[in-house]
Amino acid sequence: MMTRGLKGRGDRPFVSGLIAILIFALWSTDSLATSGISSTKNKETLDCLHGEAAALCTTRPKTKKNKPVKISVALRLLDIIEVDEKGGSWTVRAFLYAHWKDSRLRFKPANYDGARRVNFFGESALAQLKRIWHPQLTIVNHISERVAENLEIFINRNGKIEYKEMFNVKIRTNFDFRKFPFDEQIATIELESFGSSQQFVRLVPAVRKGGNSSTPPSMWKAGDFSIVFGARPEPRYELSSDSPGAWLAPDGVNDFSLMVATLVLKRQHRNFITTKILPLFMFAMVIWLNAFGWTSDKGSLPWPYAGLLGVIFFSHGAQNMLPTLPYPTLFKLWIVQVYVYIVLDFLLWVFAARPVALANEAIQKRIKRLQVYGLGPLLVVTWAITGIWFLEPWPEITTMLTGG
Repeated sequence: MMTRGLKGRGDRPFVSGLIAILIFALWSTDSLATSGISSTKNKETLDCLHGEAAALCTTRPKTKKNKPVKISVALRLLDIIEVDEKGGSWTVRAFLYAHWKDSRLRFKPANYDGARRVNFFGESALAQLKRIWHPQLTIVNHISERVAENLEIFINRNGKIEYKEMFNVKIRTNFDFRKFPFDEQIATIELESFGSSQQFVRLVPAVRKGGNSSTPPSMWKAGDFSIVFGARPEPRYELSSDSPGAWLAPDGVNDFSLMVATLVLKRQHRNFITTKILPLFMFAMVIWLNAFGWTSDKGSLPWPYAGLLGVIFFSHGAQNMLPTLPYPTLFKLWIVQVYVYIVLDFLLWVFAARPVALANEAIQKRIKRLQVYGLGPLLVVTWAITGIWFLEPWPEITTMLTGG
């Protein structure tokens, strides 16, 4: 009995050791598995930053409750290179800033020599864009492809991507020349995420504010600059949908998130007034003042052909800077009114120069009154009414009178 008791006690350390070995083995396996997962994740991050493009990195990032990825955007206008009135475009140089988050790009500074941010410039930035997902920010109203002068991408340790681009681009603009040469044009830059509707990607204002620091060409003066965020339907969505008319979904779910930067361009009209409008008006007045004169035999003075030549000279080619328009401009109407006045005045002069009229002093006086008190003032009044009708200066006049 004593021997059996001793043998049982001797087995206990053996069993305890065996259990300890099994527990250690299980812990080691779990630890190795966890380490392997961590290592794999680290490897994937490194591949996204320096490896080949893969679906892992180029698909849209996951968000909480499948909300759209927010792209914070800011735009600063640096220079207006050209305003092409005939071509209906303007060429600008601008700076674009955007940032968004992608948790797949989080990394440990220890893997990058302690750096908390990885920077990519120029060609390396272009290469990096092929490895990761990005919103494909596109200027949809451009005429020619935008050319990037400088490109920078910063990827922060928390997965925040910062995108900076300085670019030149020629943009389509719908000019309205009805008030020429007192016109103001609305030039826009329309930015969208090309491949994703607002259901997946939404543009929002960045903390870094946009603005305008450009100097327009000498003929123009820059007015108000504003940036508005919104959404609108795009027909290109139809190409990727099986449902006809899906891009016009009534709930707007298929609309594309949009940022519109707007700049008011005011024409510098003072030079045009002094070199075109005033000479044109003065030559018309020369013709009018000629009607005041009499010859020694109470006849009309010779008709002032020099005044007609002056009108032709200053009116010809004044609108060459504009395209062919389906509507009249203010300046064009003024020119037409001057020529109508000249034709009527010339016809009255011809009538007064007839022998029958020359022999009748009463007819001469009637024609003079019609030229002096009728046609001349009528030209001034029609010019004023046309200008007021086109320019609609009532808000400015009201502001001046009220002192607002």
